[in-house]
Amino acid sequence: MGKTKKDKEEVTLANTHVPDKVYAYSLQVRHALYELQSCSSNDIVSVEVLEDVAVVKSNGTVDAIQLKSVLSNNNPVSNRSKDLWKTLYNWLLSVKNKELDIDNTKFILFITVDKKGTIVDSFNKCTTRDSAQEVWEVAKQEFYEETGEEKEFSDEYALYVRSFFKSENKLLAVQIIQNFCLKTIKTNHTTFLYDAFCERSMLEEDLSGILFTYMLGWIEKKAAELVEAKQPMCISYQEYKKELIAIRREFNQKQSLKELAPRPTEQEVRDEMSALRRYIEQLNVVECDYTEKIEAINDYLRASTNRTIWARRGDISDGNLTSYQETLIKKWATKQKIISLQYKHLNLSPEELGRLLYLECKNEPINIDHLYVPDFFTVGCYHALSDDVEIGWHPKYKDIFMSGGGLNVQLK
Repeated sequence: MGKTKKDKEEVTLANTHVPDKVYAYSLQVRHALYELQSCSSNDIVSVEVLEDVAVVKSNGTVDAIQLKSVLSNNNPVSNRSKDLWKTLYNWLLSVKNKELDIDNTKFILFITVDKKGTIVDSFNKCTTRDSAQEVWEVAKQEFYEETGEEKEFSDEYALYVRSFFKSENKLLAVQIIQNFCLKTIKTNHTTFLYDAFCERSMLEEDLSGILFTYMLGWIEKKAAELVEAKQPMCISYQEYKKELIAIRREFNQKQSLKELAPRPTEQEVRDEMSALRRYIEQLNVVECDYTEKIEAINDYLRASTNRTIWARRGDISDGNLTSYQETLIKKWATKQKIISLQYKHLNLSPEELGRLLYLECKNEPINIDHLYVPDFFTVGCYHALSDDVEIGWHPKYKDIFMSGGGLNVQLK
């Protein structure tokens, strides 16, 4: 049975949805992010303007980058690869048409697979005009006899080969070889890109994945907006830097310090209780019950161990901690004054006033600058301050506790 018109249309449409082509365009946009990370000053990265991806540097030089994505077993840099000779041919045309300046352009072939070819490897090793001319002659022997007659090769790339080895194009071809660079990656491009992003952006470990995903989306959105506005897809390093700094600051402002230390064991809590620590004595003075003291010990130990880990990891600095302690002391002093005025008419006992102050401080979590802290941390730090008698809950805590000693007066 013959195919209907509808069947033929469906086959035609299906043929246009080629994964390689979709991936290739996505690769160009994503690779722009990779190049932006190595830029500086007034450098500009473009997509599908001078090349698949190009970097126009502030000193006037250009990196023209041809990307080859390989989702099959094909070798895009084999001696008789259509992809290789088409790339060299296109560069030759760009130079002849004055789109690329041969003296200021580096011609980079970037492939997402670890493949090799003798011709492309010889091109990659050239650093001088003489060596480039020599490998051009050797490469020509792949397709031509010593008499100048053509050997047998595919029509797929015949035009490209003939142009590159035409005598009148030799000088430009040799200069392209001299400025040629082959780059390959052994892992997939996404992993390669992510690793480079983490290394070059010097981000906090907790933010790397989040900001990588965000910046990929920003690049793709920016490229789409430029296409829709019928403008070339060019993104400056300054734009990229500004966006990265802004989103990093935004996520930092939302960042929370996470508990990393294990919870105190029952034995550790019992040992702390029997150690007669001042912060526990401070709670005794204002008649806190046993449950409140057990909770206080847990908060104190959790805050202490996590504070040490966060400082070691670089999550918080000594300056952060000093500032935080100063903030806690100011908050405590303010609450103390408010309570003394607010409850003056009730004739509460000193113990009641002290316990009320403790509960008010305990009830208000305070963050470290832009970092959200777990609830136990604020209370644990208050206990650390009371342990050093920097603060106290009883209105006469200074008379009760002497520096370096225990209780100074007989309690009821």
